[in-house]
Amino acid sequence: MTAPAPRAARAAAILAAPFIAAAIIAVLAGAPLSPARAQLAPQGDGPVDITGDTAEFQDDLLVWTGNVRVVQGEAILTADRLEASLNDDGDFTTITAIGSVRYSNGKEAITGRRGVYDETARTITMTEDVLVTQGKQVMSAGRVVYWIDTGQVRFYPEEGRRIRGIFYTDGDADQS
Repeated sequence: MTAPAPRAARAAAILAAPFIAAAIIAVLAGAPLSPARAQLAPQGDGPVDITGDTAEFQDDLLVWTGNVRVVQGEAILTADRLEASLNDDGDFTTITAIGSVRYSNGKEAITGRRGVYDETARTITMTEDVLVTQGKQVMSAGRVVYWIDTGQVRFYPEEGRRIRGIFYTDGDADQS
């Protein structure tokens, strides 16, 4: 069943929410937050272009599958599958990117196998082989949770492993 046009249009607009990851990357990579950077609204980089091999809208679930690519300005989110759940008012409750998840804005990137935005908990969680890069700075973890309202970020290790971060100082500029 295809969603009515207004609901599908609203759903496409709310799928821009993964682009709040730009602020997350700055936090995850250790960049200091100013109040403006802590805000997680899209920066108005133009339209959101979502493509995939298939798309299905039924009831309160919107699903794109196969080579999913979401582009807004320089920001790109790719995944094997993207799911958005809506409440009765048509507002999203969760957005889940599954399989080979990668977000990049041209300067920073975060990868993992699964990313979930949870409106109720007000969190974004990236799991399974998470790698965060900002320039030459790199951090890896099994799971990263970002609390939207507080700006808190927590890295969790994979079982039997530790969190790892590689940071270069200005004196290390010649290294790569």
